[in-house]
Amino acid sequence: MTPASAHVAVIDVGSNSIRLVVYDRLCRAPIPRFNEKSLCALGKGLEDGGRLDPEAATCALHILNRFGRLAEAMGAVQLTVVATEAVRRARDGAEFLARAEALLGRPISVLSGDEEARLAALGVACSFWQADGVVADLGGGSLELSEVGSTAGAARRVSLPLGTLRLARAAAGDASAARRRVDAALDEIPWLDGAARGREFYVVGGGWRALARIHLAISRAPLPVVNGYTVTPDTAQALARMVGGLDRAGILELPGLPRRRADTLPAAALLLDRVIARLDPARVVFSAVGLREGVLFAALPADELVKDPLIVGAHELGRTRSRAPGIGPAMASWTASLFRTETIEQARLREAACAVSDVGWLETRDSRARDAFFMLAHYPFLGVRHADRVAIAYAVFIRYEGTPDDPPVRPLLAMLPESERQRAESLGRALQLGYRLCGGAPAMLQGSTLRGMSGEIRLELSESVLAPEGDSLKLRLRALARSLGLPRWRIVAPDDSLRAVGT
Repeated sequence: MTPASAHVAVIDVGSNSIRLVVYDRLCRAPIPRFNEKSLCALGKGLEDGGRLDPEAATCALHILNRFGRLAEAMGAVQLTVVATEAVRRARDGAEFLARAEALLGRPISVLSGDEEARLAALGVACSFWQADGVVADLGGGSLELSEVGSTAGAARRVSLPLGTLRLARAAAGDASAARRRVDAALDEIPWLDGAARGREFYVVGGGWRALARIHLAISRAPLPVVNGYTVTPDTAQALARMVGGLDRAGILELPGLPRRRADTLPAAALLLDRVIARLDPARVVFSAVGLREGVLFAALPADELVKDPLIVGAHELGRTRSRAPGIGPAMASWTASLFRTETIEQARLREAACAVSDVGWLETRDSRARDAFFMLAHYPFLGVRHADRVAIAYAVFIRYEGTPDDPPVRPLLAMLPESERQRAESLGRALQLGYRLCGGAPAMLQGSTLRGMSGEIRLELSESVLAPEGDSLKLRLRALARSLGLPRWRIVAPDDSLRAVGT
């Protein structure tokens, strides 16, 4: 059994790329400690003779040797190696596999197309909060599609021979022929028609991530994070068709493009366009997680898989970065009475923000608000969309006395609806007050209660509370009342010097 704190690693031997990811540990919200890929294009010769390209195979063996040694040197006690379409389809796949296993000193699991689809869908389903729709994982040799969410009990899956390496030459030489080839393959799977209507289309794979990076750069997105980046189907298809209309020189000029993806990008664009047309989704969601995370999640017990990955990840970050590990849960409990009408979604974001509300304490006073904001907005949380990231980061930004008109922060705040921005600010003001009371020590919150009632915000202090001087409490309570839209604030305490009321 893998120790709870031990690093684990996955090597994915794909048709186009080989990737190693070393994770902090096997858990519900794994954090990548190291991530490296090599575009060996192992499957680029399969269309001609059914054998792996010798040069690509040599490259792959070298990279596998490196990755195995890296994982060992990084202390990974568990290394799982999986191979996909190129190795399983090649006539000399067994020969390559034997050489690779000898180098690594461990077995390599050759996944079937159905297993690829299942693991990619598991990675997405466990990494996105209440995922519902269709997952597509695009590789160099194949395209896997699987349903997730409300139909998970009878999820349909399929693996199609539509990888980017297979289509690259066709897309470059005759785009119309490549399009017909894609449509003909999709026609063979009737359940795909409208399968994501009213739902989401989760796109996985390096070729599609490259398209996301291009769009993030072109649109000058304030939060350039691929995972969870969401666009409309029309936007995604317009991007795909724009890329498909460029020659190689034009593609190389695209901002954000990983240059080694240039040759296969038109094929990735064509596939994105045609699959969207077939699925008819409500939204297109780019995912940086998939098969490798699915491999990890498949090893977890069922009671772990049902946990909320955002809450697990936020509490883990708070536990390791806060001055007192219990301060996050204490703040979540202390602020709950202010938000009694919150939705389940709002409650989980509040709990996450409270869990990470002390992560910036080591930063210098002048920069800690902004540093905490950008760290949390970009942190590899699972189970969040971009607006959720900003809401969590903004609450902590305000807790550290950041100002809403801070120029570097304002573009990201535009991603939040006004009501959610105001809610995050109110939570941040409550956290300001709470930390002024307790100094980051959870026990010091005991005996104090925060209530919103009868048009006022009320801080009730018992005799056991050793409160700071009154003016600092009044300033923070006044700011909290204003952010909540309440006309009055009141401090109720046994000590006459602390009792106060104001507007």
